[in-house]
Amino acid sequence: MRKRSLIVAVSAALLSGLAAVPAHAEDRALPLPLLPHVPFYRTDTLAAAHRPEPLRTDGLREIDAEYVYDGRVRTVRDFLRRTSTRGYLVLRGEQILDERYFGGYSASSRFNSWSVGKSITSAAVGAALAEGRITSLDDPVTKYLPELAHSGYAGVALRDVLRMASGTSYDETDYADPTKGSTATTIRMVAGTALTDQAREIRRERPAGTRWNYDSMDTFVLGWVLARATGRTLPDYVRERIWQPAGMETPALAGTDYAGNAIAYCCYHATVRDFARFGLLYLREGRAGDRQVLPAQWIRDSTRATEPYLRPGHLRPDKPAAVESTYGYGYQWWLGDGDRGDYAAVGILGQFVYVSPRDGLVIVKASEDLNSEATMGEAIHAFRAVADALRG
Repeated sequence: MRKRSLIVAVSAALLSGLAAVPAHAEDRALPLPLLPHVPFYRTDTLAAAHRPEPLRTDGLREIDAEYVYDGRVRTVRDFLRRTSTRGYLVLRGEQILDERYFGGYSASSRFNSWSVGKSITSAAVGAALAEGRITSLDDPVTKYLPELAHSGYAGVALRDVLRMASGTSYDETDYADPTKGSTATTIRMVAGTALTDQAREIRRERPAGTRWNYDSMDTFVLGWVLARATGRTLPDYVRERIWQPAGMETPALAGTDYAGNAIAYCCYHATVRDFARFGLLYLREGRAGDRQVLPAQWIRDSTRATEPYLRPGHLRPDKPAAVESTYGYGYQWWLGDGDRGDYAAVGILGQFVYVSPRDGLVIVKASEDLNSEATMGEAIHAFRAVADALRG
C-alpha cells in the first residue's frame, strides 16, 4: 500500500504539474516528480535483439534550416530550444546525420514514448493480422473480447478502433483536466482501477466509422485484443514480433497496470536510436536487414487516410484552427498534409518519430515540452525544413 500511495502521489503531481509549470520550459530540465521519462507504473522488459540493426555514426554534424510558420521565419535550432528537446536524431538510411542530447540525457537514456506508443501497438496489430491471429480488421472487437459486449465497443470493427473512429464517448481534449481522457484513465489506473474495468465502462456516443475522435482507450482495447488473440502479453508479443526482429539495440520497458494489462496507448520506454530504428522499419516498408518484419501493404495502409474524415484538414471540422487540422490520421499514425507522403508517431510533451519516404529520412525528437499541444503543428514544418536542407 505504501508503494501504491507513492505512485498515486507521483502521478497526481505529474499531471497537475503539467498545468502549473510555465508553458515554455526553454532548456530547463523538469524536476522530479514532473520528469516525464520516469515510470510511475509497473513495467515489463522488452529484450534487445541479438544482432542490432547497425547505424553509422561517422560524419555527424548539426543540421540547421529555416522555415516559415505562423507568418514568421524560424530555425530548427530555435525550435529544438523552445520545445525543451532532450534527445534529437536525424537518420537517412542507416546513417545518423545529426544526434544531440540536452538537459543531462544521453544516447543511453530511455525516453517515454507517450502516445508514440500507439504506433508501436498498431504495428503489433499488423503482425497479428499477418500471422492470422487476427483474421480481419472487419472483425468486431467483441469477437475477441466478449467482456465488452455491454460496452460502447460492442460490434465495433477493429479497423474503426485503429482509426480512432470507434464512436465511443471519450474526451481527450484537455490533458490538464484530471477528470477527462487519458489523464483520468491513467490516474485511475495508478490508483488501482484496472484498464480492463475502465474499458467496460465506456459508452457509445455516435455510430462507429463516421467521425475521428482521439481516444487513448481505443488503443488500450487494441492491446487487449492482441493479448487475447495471440495468447501472449502485449509486451511479449511486441518483443517477439517487432522489437527483436527490427534489430533494437537496447532493452525497452513497456508499462502495465497492476493487474498486468499492458497500457498500450503509451509508455514504451526506449532510447532515441531505437525509436529511430522503429521509424526505419516503416521507412523500409516493414523490412529490417534481410527480414520482412511487417507486410509492406500494412505499412502503406497504416500511413494513409482511408476515409474522407481522416484526411488532413478534416479531423476536427468543428475546430478548423485546431492543431490536429494540420494532420490526417491512419492506423494510429498522424499524416502530413500536402503531397509529400510523410507521417509521424506523436506523443504528448513533444515526442516524435517522423518518417519521410520521399526523402528517405527518419527524425526522432524526445522532449519535455509543456506547450506541446500548440507546437505539434509547427513540428512537421521544422522536420520538413531539415529534409529540404539535406536535399539541397
